[in-house]
Amino acid sequence: MTNDWTISAASMAAMAGVGLFTLLFPLILAVLFWRRRGGRWRFFLLGCVVFPLFALTLEGSINRAVLYGPAGAVIAGNIWLYGLFGGLMAGVFEECGRYAAFRLGRRWTRGPQDALMYGAGHGGIEAVLLVGSAMLNSFLIAQALNRGGISGVEALMGVPLTEAGMASLEQMASIPAALYLVSGVERLFAMVIHISLSVLVYTAAVRRERWYWFPAAIGLHALVDFAAVVTSPVSTLLTEVLAAVLAVGLALLARRVYLEEKAETLLTFHQGEGVS
Repeated sequence: MTNDWTISAASMAAMAGVGLFTLLFPLILAVLFWRRRGGRWRFFLLGCVVFPLFALTLEGSINRAVLYGPAGAVIAGNIWLYGLFGGLMAGVFEECGRYAAFRLGRRWTRGPQDALMYGAGHGGIEAVLLVGSAMLNSFLIAQALNRGGISGVEALMGVPLTEAGMASLEQMASIPAALYLVSGVERLFAMVIHISLSVLVYTAAVRRERWYWFPAAIGLHALVDFAAVVTSPVSTLLTEVLAAVLAVGLALLARRVYLEEKAETLLTFHQGEGVS
């Protein structure tokens, strides 16, 4: 069996760069939202807590129960059903988590700028847990492979490599550096989407008459994930282009809702201060 795989310096740089991006970009956004918009750090931290609780723990438990149950083979065997199921599950659990967070934080909020902070935290911790940690792991494995070959990787892992592990190494060695960068681009679009959805759900949570933004956010989230699932087997480029289009569309919608909510928040403040 081949024992001389190596990972290029460009690929390792891409892994490290994407890993750092997933950590630093959300923090940079949060600092900007704090300094320029007056968002509160407690909402950023709230987003960091809600995503793993609702998406990874609660949604993950239901996903495993369904996909490993009687209907699992049917859903997993049909990409359209799989995309619909995955999209709806992500939409329901993540947006319910957002709504619960904003209802809980209503007493602390100063305005929709807190939705921006929450979105940076929610999307940021997702990026770190789903992409950043994987990139760090890949970087460490690539470093061990380049230094000590298969035995170096086995020493790092602490166990002999299985056939699946060998196949993963071979795939890692054959992936062009540019493909690692795609993960960073995808996280950029995901951050825009998470911040946009946070604005919509925030508005529904603090304005009873605008409740409709909550189910709208569920549907839009489901649409984004559904589109990613059904297009990924066709073309990575198509998936990313579609993600970019959806991210821009959601950002424009969220901007309009944000400005309306900001104006109403200021009006309510002035009325409370007795300013006509």
